[in-house]
Amino acid sequence: MQKLHSYRLVIAYDGTEFRGWMDNDGVRTVQGELKEALQVLTDGSVEVEGSSRTDTGVHARGQLVRVRLQDFIDPESLQRSLQGITPKDIEVVSCQIADAKWHPRFSAIGKRYLYRIMNSPRRPLFQDQTCWWVRPELDLEAMNNAALPLIGQHDFAAFRTRSKDEPVETVRTIYELRVDRAGDRVWIQVVGDGFLYRMVRNLVGTLVEVGRGFRDASESIEILESRDRQRAGVAAPPQGLFLMEVACEGEALPSTLPGEFYP
Repeated sequence: MQKLHSYRLVIAYDGTEFRGWMDNDGVRTVQGELKEALQVLTDGSVEVEGSSRTDTGVHARGQLVRVRLQDFIDPESLQRSLQGITPKDIEVVSCQIADAKWHPRFSAIGKRYLYRIMNSPRRPLFQDQTCWWVRPELDLEAMNNAALPLIGQHDFAAFRTRSKDEPVETVRTIYELRVDRAGDRVWIQVVGDGFLYRMVRNLVGTLVEVGRGFRDASESIEILESRDRQRAGVAAPPQGLFLMEVACEGEALPSTLPGEFYP
């Protein structure tokens, strides 16, 4: 078998017009667009794997991607060529040669997600596809109080949405979970070693219910301990969610940034 050449890419994308990351016949996906672009650049086999299978409408600033090609292409040339032929809602941020054993999902030790909320009486005209509009004023102190018991290693079964690829193990570690505000802009950031299907959106939805006064902050620990998805809040809509960065073995864990609202 011929050796495949491995590359580590960082990809950003506006998820508005994509049906998620995963390749799926008949619909537009990020993985599918990357494969199609790479097949323009080489006659050999092409493999594309990502660190996170983002949902329909979810965005990324730091999706880690492994590309494996039968033909060798200089990484600088590969980045430049890919950026030239991928659609305008995908950006190839960086490209470098990767170790053959490196994998963006199995080598990952931490991910940071950012969720954007426009908390204002007025609907955001120009950011409707990149944030969640919440009209009533949110109580950030209550939201942060609710977030505190969720930090650490816990069974997050209550905050997952069941799927056909559902993992049996539902214990995950959250290193940071914080809510910040600047004017009418509110953002929630979470750093963890991994996340269950729609776990971040379910966490955000629950925290927003606390912020709106529909729940008491003390309920978060009760929800967590129940392991019952029906006890947690409704999932936040996908358009406010961004995968910001992924760290792999030998790298520092991502950390929340207090002023980062605009990705």
